[in-house]
Amino acid sequence: MGNKRGQVSVDFILSMMFLMLVSIFIYSTELTFSNGVTNGYIVDKLYSIADTFEDYAILAYAKNENITLKLKPIGDLGYVIHFSNKVINVSYDTFILITPTKNGVKIYSDKINISPTNVGNNITITTIIDGKNITIWKKSAINIS
Repeated sequence: MGNKRGQVSVDFILSMMFLMLVSIFIYSTELTFSNGVTNGYIVDKLYSIADTFEDYAILAYAKNENITLKLKPIGDLGYVIHFSNKVINVSYDTFILITPTKNGVKIYSDKINISPTNVGNNITITTIIDGKNITIWKKSAINIS
């Protein structure tokens, strides 16, 4: 009977060590998965912002009306929209006015800066996630200047 008591103790210790090992693995995997899902959500949101930006430009052109668009940061994460040779830094609520022209639309805002590079008829949005610059790119169906 003395051996069986000792065997239960060793089995108990081994099972607890196995449970701890499994728990650490699950905890580590879950944290990695959570960061990946969060980063994926942010990139998806950037694509959504680019689509909305383009959709409002197309709507303003098609309806031949001025439209005001409110851009917001993603939580506390700011981003930079680059179109034509202009840049808008969105670190807090930013309003832009989209005005139709003969060849497309023109964007007005007090937050627009001139960029040394011209991305042409594209929209790029850049942000920093985990210390890395992430840039998404979308070819615009309308001329935005």
